[in-house]
Amino acid sequence: MSAVLAGSAISLGLAGSPMAHAASRTYYVSPSGSDSNPGTSPAKPFRTLQKAADSTAPGDTVSVMNGTYTERAGGSDVMVISRSGRAGAPITFQAYPGHHPVIHPVAAWNGIRVNGASHLVIRGLEVKGNNAHISLADAERGASTKNGKYNTNCVSIEKNRSSGALPHHIDVVGNTVHDCAGGGIGAGNVDHLTIDRNHVYGNSWYTVFATSGISVLEAQDVDRGAPGTYKIRITNNTVHDNETKVKWEHCHCYSDGNGIIIDTLKGKNYQGRVLVANNVSYDNGGSGIHSYKSQHVDILHNTAYRNGRSTRMESYANIYAQDSTDVRILDNVAYGRPGQNTNSQHHNVGVTYDYNVYYGGRAPEVKGPHDLVADPGFINPGTGPGADFRLRKGSPAIGSGKPLPEVTTDITGARRTAGAPDRGAYAFTAKETAPRTAPTAAPAQDDGSAQNPGAPAAGQSGGQDVSAADGTSTGPANDVRADGDGEPLAHTGAGLAAPLGVAAVALVLGGGIIFLIRRKRS
Repeated sequence: MSAVLAGSAISLGLAGSPMAHAASRTYYVSPSGSDSNPGTSPAKPFRTLQKAADSTAPGDTVSVMNGTYTERAGGSDVMVISRSGRAGAPITFQAYPGHHPVIHPVAAWNGIRVNGASHLVIRGLEVKGNNAHISLADAERGASTKNGKYNTNCVSIEKNRSSGALPHHIDVVGNTVHDCAGGGIGAGNVDHLTIDRNHVYGNSWYTVFATSGISVLEAQDVDRGAPGTYKIRITNNTVHDNETKVKWEHCHCYSDGNGIIIDTLKGKNYQGRVLVANNVSYDNGGSGIHSYKSQHVDILHNTAYRNGRSTRMESYANIYAQDSTDVRILDNVAYGRPGQNTNSQHHNVGVTYDYNVYYGGRAPEVKGPHDLVADPGFINPGTGPGADFRLRKGSPAIGSGKPLPEVTTDITGARRTAGAPDRGAYAFTAKETAPRTAPTAAPAQDDGSAQNPGAPAAGQSGGQDVSAADGTSTGPANDVRADGDGEPLAHTGAGLAAPLGVAAVALVLGGGIIFLIRRKRS
């Protein structure tokens, strides 16, 4: 948790930092325990995660001990979190110190489902789906909107469909999320979300919903939003091998399977700002990272390598915006596949591309004055467990970026050069990090917003907020400017003077058809 994204007036406020209020009670869970136990000591733990979740109050911690946790007989989710913490006293779900529990949904709709709850921390857990025991042929025959087995989401954050309560102030930090037939980490109708330092891979393979590795769909302001203040942050994640292999039931076509997608934020006219920074996204079926029908998004200092691998649909670009307004795409490195789209200017208004390095694929549709088309010089580019996307000496990405006060460290926590930072997720000074776990099965798909009627929501993806999970302010509101300091950067669509007005008109005219329509992202 050493890396902190900070602007001149921004601090990340990660859930892993010390909280002002100590937890009032800790509940322990072990597969060898009993739900008739008090659950308040490691010697007498609860047996199920659900019993612990249903026992919590603001400020409590659920400490999960070694073992494998799967859904109860006849149950639809391994754990549903419906109880909320409060500002200054979040409810925390985490691994017991030194333990490595595994949440393993087999035929459940979700491994972990947040049901309209708020002020939560989900930290240091492994959620492992059942892809290893599903074949593509079985999924194509048996997948449907009413079968959880082929649509399991690892982590789903959604509104309470009974009360309408919206999830907010949620931190998903340091988890390993993989091999789920549906989405990896998905959030819908969320506000104040942080998704940080997670390893998300091998998801979305078998679902009939359009899902991705990390997805934020139709965020909603629970308080007064401002386009200059970050409320959702997706930072320092490694995301790969997510791919949709079954047709989306909505259009009977293949769609999504992205690494990271910010999806349809115009649908609810979300007024918070979204930061997507220091992520590594590679070998996904759809895009590496993109903004679709969204607004007020910064995509900064990310590395994307050979995404768009799906042969079932037209290749998505590596890092781009489409049908979006007020988006900055700066200081990224995007290494494409032959024939892959590099970026997009399709129906964009006030979208800025600059200080990026592009290599491979097609020529960029739009190119800023400081964008480079050159081999970025990775140490060991590839899609296997030995891949290393740090920069070699002599890389054109070294010392050629635009200083951004929002991103002062890299994915490893290494300090970025203040004057001329390195482009991409890794600073040249970054030390080698521990090897990532390689996926054991074929790639998975992206998370989906559609839901099975009467069943837990499948695959809405989410993020976290600018504030800490305890609800305290992490510093004054940031002063991010939509025009990137007023330099003559490259824009797609109209200039930045009018984007909000144009967006408002577009929302009036098109709001009725945007809701939950996930079109193919070309």
